[in-house]
Amino acid sequence: MKSLALLFGASLASSQYVPIPWSYVQKEPPVEITVNAHTRFQTMMGGGCSGAFGVACDQTGASGLSPANQDLVTQTLFDENLGGLSILRNRIGSSPTDGILGSCPSTPSSHFNYTWFPNASTADSCQYKLTQTALKYNPDLFIYADAWSASGCFKTDATDINGGLICGVRGSNCTHDWRQGYADYLVQYVKFYEERGIKVSMLGAYNEPDFNPVTYASMESDGYQAKDFLEVLYPTVKKAYPDLKVSCCDATGARQERNILYELGSAGGDKLYDVATWHNYQSNPERPFNTAGQPNLQTEWADGSGPWNDTWDTTGQLAEGLQWAMYMHNAFVNSDTSGYLHWWCSQNGSGDGVLIRLDNDSFDVSRRLWAFAGYFRFARPGSVRIDAKASVENVYVSAFENKNGTIAVPVINEAHFEYDLDINLIGTKAKKVSAYLADNTHNNSLVGHYAVHGSSFKASVPPRSMTTFYLE
Repeated sequence: MKSLALLFGASLASSQYVPIPWSYVQKEPPVEITVNAHTRFQTMMGGGCSGAFGVACDQTGASGLSPANQDLVTQTLFDENLGGLSILRNRIGSSPTDGILGSCPSTPSSHFNYTWFPNASTADSCQYKLTQTALKYNPDLFIYADAWSASGCFKTDATDINGGLICGVRGSNCTHDWRQGYADYLVQYVKFYEERGIKVSMLGAYNEPDFNPVTYASMESDGYQAKDFLEVLYPTVKKAYPDLKVSCCDATGARQERNILYELGSAGGDKLYDVATWHNYQSNPERPFNTAGQPNLQTEWADGSGPWNDTWDTTGQLAEGLQWAMYMHNAFVNSDTSGYLHWWCSQNGSGDGVLIRLDNDSFDVSRRLWAFAGYFRFARPGSVRIDAKASVENVYVSAFENKNGTIAVPVINEAHFEYDLDINLIGTKAKKVSAYLADNTHNNSLVGHYAVHGSSFKASVPPRSMTTFYLE
């Protein structure tokens, strides 16, 4: 190995430290950021999470969370001034014990014995309580009711687990066609919520139809089979609830969703859904989705394999806040995605599949939530993504114009040093800017105000951080 003296051209004989003058240290030039409100992309729906499979029971007190902290946890997630989430994904049960069909009808024309909450401790009763509390802190909450499977009554395998097809789609070969029965089942679930004063915003019939586990509810479908069912479901939904959105099809990854949408379109069903829904497990969003003009929404993802992680940026793990800020940026910018959902909201446990870890009557908030807040506290539902570009590759910028004219500009600095910014604005009337920082020590904290001079302002972003500039 070469000596340090040879590498640095200095003698080590004296063992004397000679500091390098600060003026010799090269400072990076300012990053040029351009925000152009004239170039517009997708309309945003928001961020969210789920209380499926009984996890909502923990958040509503089953494991010792007091009423006061039940409220506080839900407020932390869904209050516009805290976590900023605006979507709650509820699971529609499909078994005799967690669904709404007490017993199987013998034929599609038989009586359907629907029941609401067979007992007070069912998973859906907890989802209902969570929904009520979330609505208190976000009255405009977007509620996505999604089924993992049809009831076994309606399927080729006579059970709601282990895959199987809806009877009546191509390849099912059943005695009866149960497509209308399943469509009515889903609409009845929406009616039960409506009767209790809660409006469901979107309805889904599938969850990961390309993955069929044997331990929980699942159901197979490709795009052709989805067309066969959606041609029954879509008009049934629109007749009962014209404004209720229909989703398709919550595939395990972006590529898998594209495959389903391609087949659905090839079969003539590309207008039989309102929102393309997908998960981020098997593949990442890399380009716009092949929809027929419908928005796309990422509705479930978490690492799920690691221990609880509440850090922003320590080791670069999948569950850290900075990484989640990048996941969302890539989806919004590369695939015109309209919203992004974490898997679970909160749970009494030690895994990283939740945004808030519950421990009896205490709780710990992961900084993943502050990555969500960096977008969704400021880019509210109905905002439109506008063009934004940075002059360097390790600074990532997006921008969103709200209905009231305010603009959110989240800037992610992946570098290990601070950057100065020159931010140029086109097509805006912004006069005042507030900066909110998320990093290892800030949780979307207000850190500064800037005045817009002409059509630009100067700012800086700390290393390994997300700063959201809010323009008024």
